[in-house]
Amino acid sequence: MDAGAFRLDEAVADVFGDLRLAPVLKRLLRHTRRLTGSVAGSVSVVDAAASSYVKVAEYGDFCRLGDTFPLDEGATGRAFDRRRPVVIPDYGRMRTNHLHGRHPGRKGPAAAVPIWWRGDVIAVNVAFTGAGGEFTAREVDDLEALTQAAAAAIVQSGRHDLSPAGAIRRRLASPDAVVTEVGVVRPVSPELARVAADLVAAAARSRVRPRVHVAVVYRPDGLRVLVQGASGDGPAGAPDPLGLGARTWDELLPRAGGGVTIEEVRGWGVLVRADLPYTIGAEREKSPFTPRESEVLELLRLGLTDREIAGRLVLSAKTVEKHVGAIMRKTKTTNRTAAVIAALEHDW
Repeated sequence: MDAGAFRLDEAVADVFGDLRLAPVLKRLLRHTRRLTGSVAGSVSVVDAAASSYVKVAEYGDFCRLGDTFPLDEGATGRAFDRRRPVVIPDYGRMRTNHLHGRHPGRKGPAAAVPIWWRGDVIAVNVAFTGAGGEFTAREVDDLEALTQAAAAAIVQSGRHDLSPAGAIRRRLASPDAVVTEVGVVRPVSPELARVAADLVAAAARSRVRPRVHVAVVYRPDGLRVLVQGASGDGPAGAPDPLGLGARTWDELLPRAGGGVTIEEVRGWGVLVRADLPYTIGAEREKSPFTPRESEVLELLRLGLTDREIAGRLVLSAKTVEKHVGAIMRKTKTTNRTAAVIAALEHDW
């Protein structure tokens, strides 16, 4: 890629334009793609104490988001181990890699750049060029500068994010309230955090005082909020409170059903449960694709050829070619991979 088309100063300024975590990571990945011409990339947060890392943002490969991996594997693990940017000549030849078998990013080099804060590696930014791609020394240097510039934004974003747990703690403002988070924590809209806090506050006022225990559960399809309070007729936290073989919140989660319920549990208290979709307050641009184009786009994302897509959808290859052309036109791109990346970035 022509490095002259990439303005590092403009990219850094853009990364700092909004200090909420999700926008910070999205812009970091967008500028990483512009700088390197990569077909896929990801940012993972490192938990050195647990010897693991969690993928928290990605583009071009949307199958492992939220997964946890051992810190001694993958491109992230290599960058963490060496404490410096690394270029892996052929990512697909690594002992452990996390792209599916037909993903274009498997064939070609990958660059992994650590993100430092106060002497510790807190995250790693990884880019995959695909077959025939390469990383120049200038690109790696600029990528390191861009990535490290995001460190302060990532740290600051934790102070500014209106997380559900933080909103609930502020609303309750009670020393008897315990709020815990379960699962892979992800950014949510301010509106969703407010709805969760309103729900808990209303439950605490009317049903579950004085002692309140709240679990905020990050599930794949939405946020689950569990509110438990002692009723005064027995000790809070009694063994197996629901008779479901669960003695802890983590054990309770897979056994609890969906919907919104309020249960009076003798000897344990009151349990309020609600499932809230992540789409509450989320900004989502309407997809420009027809239903058939969306089907073709999904198969493009899986790496299928026009002939394979035609066989899967029982269409002619010429018809598939027309749909692919329409997808590229609507995404304002000139090739299939770029079209898939653009659609994923817009959540289409």
